Amino acid sequence: MKRATLVIKLRRLTRLLLLVAFVCGASGMLSADEATSGKSATSEKPESLLPPGWDAALAGDEVMQRLVTVTAPQVKGAHDAEMAFVDRRAFVVAEVNDLKGGESAAWPEIYCAMSIVNLDTLKVENVIPFARSQQAFENETLPVGACFVPRILQTDAKTLRCYFASEQPGQRQAQTWYRDFDLTTQTFANTIHKARLKTAAGTFDMQPRYFHADAVARGFTKDAKDFGLYLFDSFKEFDGKNYVAINNFPGKQNALAVVHDDFETFEIVGHFNEPQSAALSESAVNRLPDGTWMAICRNDGGNYHFTTSRDGKTWTIGTELPWVPNGANSKPTFDRFGDLYYLGWQEATRIHGVNRSVFNVDISRDGKTWERKYRFESTRSFQYPTFREHDGVVWLCVTQGDTSPSRKEAIMFGRLEQAGEFASQAGRHRQPIPKPAEQAAVMKVGVKLFTDRDYTLTEAPEFLMGRSFLRTSIEGYEVQCQKPGEIFVMTLSKPHSANQSAALLKQGFTQVDTPEFQLFPGEINRVFAWRRVLTKGERLRVRKLAFLVAGEGTEVSAVQPVPESSEDAASRIERMEKIADYALVPPKLNTSPLPEYDYDKLDYGMTIGIERTPGGRLWACWVAGGDSPQAFFVLATSDDDGEHWSSPRLVVDTHDKELPRPRSILVGNLWTDPLGRLWLIFDQSMDMFDGRAGVWATLCENPDADEPVWSAPRRIWHGVTLNKPTVLSTGEWMLPMSLDQRGGFGPFKGCFPELDSMRGANVFVSTDKGDTWERRGMATFPNPDWHEHMIVERRDHSLWMLARTSKGMMESTSTDQGKTWSTPIDSAIKQPNARFHIRRLSSGRLLLIKHGDQIDAHSGRVQLSAWLSDDDGNTWSGGLVLDERKGISYPDGFQAPDGTIYISYDRNRATDGEILLARFTEADILAREIVGPKSKLKMLISRPLAP
Repeated sequence: MKRATLVIKLRRLTRLLLLVAFVCGASGMLSADEATSGKSATSEKPESLLPPGWDAALAGDEVMQRLVTVTAPQVKGAHDAEMAFVDRRAFVVAEVNDLKGGESAAWPEIYCAMSIVNLDTLKVENVIPFARSQQAFENETLPVGACFVPRILQTDAKTLRCYFASEQPGQRQAQTWYRDFDLTTQTFANTIHKARLKTAAGTFDMQPRYFHADAVARGFTKDAKDFGLYLFDSFKEFDGKNYVAINNFPGKQNALAVVHDDFETFEIVGHFNEPQSAALSESAVNRLPDGTWMAICRNDGGNYHFTTSRDGKTWTIGTELPWVPNGANSKPTFDRFGDLYYLGWQEATRIHGVNRSVFNVDISRDGKTWERKYRFESTRSFQYPTFREHDGVVWLCVTQGDTSPSRKEAIMFGRLEQAGEFASQAGRHRQPIPKPAEQAAVMKVGVKLFTDRDYTLTEAPEFLMGRSFLRTSIEGYEVQCQKPGEIFVMTLSKPHSANQSAALLKQGFTQVDTPEFQLFPGEINRVFAWRRVLTKGERLRVRKLAFLVAGEGTEVSAVQPVPESSEDAASRIERMEKIADYALVPPKLNTSPLPEYDYDKLDYGMTIGIERTPGGRLWACWVAGGDSPQAFFVLATSDDDGEHWSSPRLVVDTHDKELPRPRSILVGNLWTDPLGRLWLIFDQSMDMFDGRAGVWATLCENPDADEPVWSAPRRIWHGVTLNKPTVLSTGEWMLPMSLDQRGGFGPFKGCFPELDSMRGANVFVSTDKGDTWERRGMATFPNPDWHEHMIVERRDHSLWMLARTSKGMMESTSTDQGKTWSTPIDSAIKQPNARFHIRRLSSGRLLLIKHGDQIDAHSGRVQLSAWLSDDDGNTWSGGLVLDERKGISYPDGFQAPDGTIYISYDRNRATDGEILLARFTEADILAREIVGPKSKLKMLISRPLAP
């Protein structure tokens, strides 16, 4: 049986056992007689709770039609509201901001506000902000940071208590505060107070560290977070006591807590975090008729999980259950109105591509058999609802939005139902859901820029604001001028394959004398503006990235491309394949690159690899020119363990002005083989990828010499290599080579179809110390992105391949030394669409370098971290953050004979262009801080100095 099949069967068995355990609760298993008796919930079909022909989606439509906006007119972003009721008023609290749609704990502009709504007229009587960054009170001044996730509870006849978290991720411990509202005077107190958290270790200020420490004492193993602790599913009364579900969202940590009579202290009853691999967060809790607690937990790795407890202290391992088959990673609800339970959950289905656009509410009497009462479908989204009953009526508030991709722009409020009622649907029918109206293509902050990306405008010079722009694919366009006049085109300010400055110059554009600016988020997406006057009928064609804004009175229209005929395609392919043959010419090595290639001539830096020679010299290699057809290789050395680095000593630049297309050297690596020879492996291709490319290698047998000698490069095969070979236990050397599954780029599309059967993550093997290489096998991956695959041999001699895809890291295994590979599956290691590094260390452990300070989470290309595994990658320890900054990527490295680990990486390739080095040990990784005497982080290898 193949490993993948075995894993699937084991998972199914585990799920079945967990389901049985869930039905039993935490106190014990059902007997065989009980499990098969006629009293089983599955042996009889219970009487339906729904009227015949009930349409849950129509019911949802009816509710949404009567919702009203309760956030203030100036609010641009809003989310996560709660509410309380007193007499004929609703008091709705929410996190809001006045600048942009969406929300983040890292946005200090987010504040908390209360909306007071008249239940008879549904008019907002007042909106009162009550907590914001740096707000001064009589007794305290809030620090810088978001005021986040507000909650509200009536504590006595004249007081509402509003709770909120003040946080600044990565800077300090978050703190939960409260502020009281006087119902008589309709004003907030001028003081705020700290909420308290009671754990087994004592009573503390309500901060994430104490919540985490209490969970760790009960077996929790995830890392601590300094923000994200919230009163989440609040507040529910059982047996005369108020309970609340507490969670730390980034820490994936959950607990049930009881509220003390002072309404200030929250005492942990029990934690429910298992299985920790499921990334559980944001739970909703209730009690079933037999007194059993049940929680539904958001799972950021997939579908919702359910867990139960007899006493609230000890909980079953969470598992998926059949009545929630297709959940998304969003807040659930779990309420009881009258004698019915209402379970609300976000469905992964998207309406017209809008995220969180479907929310279901299912009802049950016993918590086991569920039927759909409401299905909310909206392109405005329907997310993070709260349901509360008051005077026999169930009310709701929910987050919705119209234009921001997050759809977090306003809080809507209204009546769900008279508790338990079913409004008549006679003669009513659903109306088609229209697609969201597209924003006008006019320059303003927050406007969507492209048809095929959700990027929105960050900033632009004043002379461009308010002008019409052309919303096209980010990949490029062709336009024809209808009314003559000025046009402005924005393109990148730094070297990159998407910088179209040269093409604009050729077409008569001049650069506008303004500073560079941030067109849309991302360090690389800083741009300059270019200007030109178009005449009527004139055509303009540009590639990615060139964003066009029309001048006053100028009109242009997009020209639809004429489909390429089969004859034209064949002719183009024949022509481009001849051009691709220029990549078969052996490249020349420049061993005297100064001064032409010194640092003052370089303006880009993308790391390739780093290696150590037998004599202790370090060699580093990086890409200059750009992540583009202008790419070439630069190598430098260090003879003092990375403290200081030479000027460039070797350059591989195969550009030639006589060529019909650019010829690039883009990816590769350095490797010291078991014989002590230093290999430089690199690809050569026309443009970025001509459909074939080629892996080349040159060897240096004296890499410690004053004048190292490199062999003439030889071509090994097609494709590219980005990572080092692996020496197998058989003595064979295994080299990963990627022949991109996407075929040639741009004009090379469709070239070399005879290679299509070999497009994938290939492995090549040498049995003669690298003299020859033989293709052994291949794995193919969905949504591949250069593969960048790495291979380690496990202790059972199986091979484990990890690969980069556009959706993150995936993995495959081989049990026949690489000849065949299992169907790839998503890896438990969560990684952005970026390079990673994994190698076997001399201790026998596996070393992993990835993004994020958790194995199962990341936040993009930040927080490059190091991990160790003692069990071939099943579990990981450590999490030493090598560099916490944004824009870091592409780790590669090695381990020295003394056990020291060296990792190179780059930072902000097109702006800072830094190539950096981290030097550390296994002890540092396990301690999660530098403890070794020679360990050091953020060491500079190179920085381009060209103006």
